[in-house]
Amino acid sequence: MDTTFDINNIDEERQGQPASYKQVRAISFKFSKLKSGKMNWQRQKRIAGCLYSLVKENKLSFKQAHTMLSTTKKLPQKYETLISAYLEANPEVELPK
Repeated sequence: MDTTFDINNIDEERQGQPASYKQVRAISFKFSKLKSGKMNWQRQKRIAGCLYSLVKENKLSFKQAHTMLSTTKKLPQKYETLISAYLEANPEVELPK
């Protein structure tokens, strides 16, 4: 039995639809794991929040999310920039040091 996911088996219409919650969650976990194997939970929540807001605005598709999960090694800079901009505009959400 072949258990490898192939995006080409998903119809084009679905690929263009918004990413799923599970994809957003998987991406946030992928890019929040530290070299030690532990999870940076603050980063995970920030990435998930950023991506989920894009999903709600139809700016992150199923196919884009799949590409991030399957081939991207580092969170793209545009998402890092969005997170930083949000934190600058909303200093009350920053945790005290």
